[in-house]
Amino acid sequence: MARPRGEINVVCQNPRCRYYLKVKGKDIIKSGRYRTGHQRYYCKHCKTCFMETEGTPLYRKRLSEDEIINICKHLVDKNWMRSIERITGHHRDTIGRLLEDMAEHAKNR
Repeated sequence: MARPRGEINVVCQNPRCRYYLKVKGKDIIKSGRYRTGHQRYYCKHCKTCFMETEGTPLYRKRLSEDEIINICKHLVDKNWMRSIERITGHHRDTIGRLLEDMAEHAKNR
C-alpha cells in the first residue's frame, strides 16, 4: 500500500495547461530541487516542470531569499545603491535589476 501524498499548495504555472492556476483537479508532485535550493514541481497533466517561485520577483534569481529580503529592507530604509552595495557585498547592477523586477511586479499586481 502506498503512503498518502503530502499537501502541495502550488498550482500549475504553464499557461497552456487546462489546470493553469486552478486548485481543483490539479495533479502536481514534487520533483527534486534546483541548484538554488528551490523546490521543483511536476504537473502530470501537461508534463512540465516548474519552480515554486515562478511568477514572483524571486524567479531565476541566484541570490537566496534572505539576501533579497535584506536588500529590500535597505531599499525601504532609503539607503543609496552604493551604500547597499558596500553593506551586502552585491554589485550595484544586481541591486538595480532586483529593484526593477520588484517595481515591475508591483505595477502588474
